Amino acid sequence: MKNIICSLLIIIGLSSCQKEEIGKSTKVNDVFFLKEDGFSMPIRVHGNVASKKMLVVVTGGPGSSALTYRNNYVIDNVEKEIAIAYYDQRFAGVTQGSSVSSDVSLYKNDLKNVLQLLKFRYGTDTKMYMMGHSWGGFLAPYFLEDGNNQDMVKGWIQIDGAHNYPKNDSLTREMLLLYGKNEIQANRNKDKWQVIVDYCNAHAANESFEVGSSLNRYATQAEAYILDIAPTQSITNLFFEQIKINKFPITSQVVNLANSALVQKIDLMAYSVPISENLYKITLPTLLLWGKYDFVCPASLGNDIKKNIRSTDVSEKIFEKSGHSPMGNEPAAFWKTLVDWVKVH
Repeated sequence: MKNIICSLLIIIGLSSCQKEEIGKSTKVNDVFFLKEDGFSMPIRVHGNVASKKMLVVVTGGPGSSALTYRNNYVIDNVEKEIAIAYYDQRFAGVTQGSSVSSDVSLYKNDLKNVLQLLKFRYGTDTKMYMMGHSWGGFLAPYFLEDGNNQDMVKGWIQIDGAHNYPKNDSLTREMLLLYGKNEIQANRNKDKWQVIVDYCNAHAANESFEVGSSLNRYATQAEAYILDIAPTQSITNLFFEQIKINKFPITSQVVNLANSALVQKIDLMAYSVPISENLYKITLPTLLLWGKYDFVCPASLGNDIKKNIRSTDVSEKIFEKSGHSPMGNEPAAFWKTLVDWVKVH
């Protein structure tokens, strides 16, 4: 509670004189910080806050910058309709600071503080929609299942999310074997697929954390071998485009990406969190968005959510030409689906 109060006092000093102007604006470009546990975590809010609808980006990784979701398409199309809060988690993006602890529950507490700060700054009548992608698809339900946290948001948007790590690894292995055998038979990238199939045949999905990490690596590689996936920017080009558009310092980004040991500890902790067992607690309107060719977090993970969630309002869309990031493969279709859903909820 002390940390929450301190953070609120910081924001009061930064924003109280602008509060009315911010509340009426259709185009804001705000930057402020959550300071917690030795970290300074940037929160960037862009877009139409007058809409009173705000998408809170819970990014993938752990370790990715939330600003990787902000490109020219989003600026020109999405931010005109709603506001988007891009929040860099600890050890991610351009967050600065360090900690001896890598307890995964701290991420959940940070997210609660972020929502409190956003509601203070933009008004309690601003409707928040939580968008979790990949690792963020673990963190979002982990947060929503806890206490009364879901009262802070109006909807949950799950995008290719890793909500259940053991089930995720099992489904990834099954999908790699299925597509791998078909592609080998069709003589497409035969040698590359053979390596993947041989590994999957030699290892059980939940054999060890190391096997899970290898399956994740092969799943990422597999996307490059599927011809039906719509092309997107290379990682290198995307990285430098984000620096140009969002003007964030490259040094912090590189330092955080280098924290692989800490990220592995966080991932390992996530394996033992029983998200599926507690999905029944979530009653929020829910939108499930997935790429058909997502080997990293297969679309069939959405079946586990649909089976266990207690919401009476669950929508789903599979993007037929996408992998793990449909916002990159099919941006127009992806963002239209998301914004249309937000508008009616």
